[in-house]
Amino acid sequence: MIATAVFFLISWLVADLRYALSGALAAGIVIGFFAIGILIAEAAGRIRHSWAMPAFLGVFVIKVFGIAFVLLNLGLPDWVNRQGFVLAAAISLVAWQVGEVRAFMKARLAIYNEE
Repeated sequence: MIATAVFFLISWLVADLRYALSGALAAGIVIGFFAIGILIAEAAGRIRHSWAMPAFLGVFVIKVFGIAFVLLNLGLPDWVNRQGFVLAAAISLVAWQVGEVRAFMKARLAIYNEE
């Protein structure tokens, strides 16, 4: 979220509002899709701990193909600046992944230690 806000402010000041809004749209899509994956993995993990990771990976694959299908078939609105969209999506993706890895490292869950 912080990376998205920083990107929005800097791109608005350096480029224009359209560039910044394109980045906000991309960041919202990335955050939304990853949040859905975490919710599904959490639900699967509550049923059985060993199901969390396969559920997360399965949802990840579905999301990648889903985003590709939507973007290739529906396209982007005319007001979207493609460079701002792609740059913000990449920044959001990396920032989200770093946050997830840090959260999982702190959690120290033994998901395969079923006794």
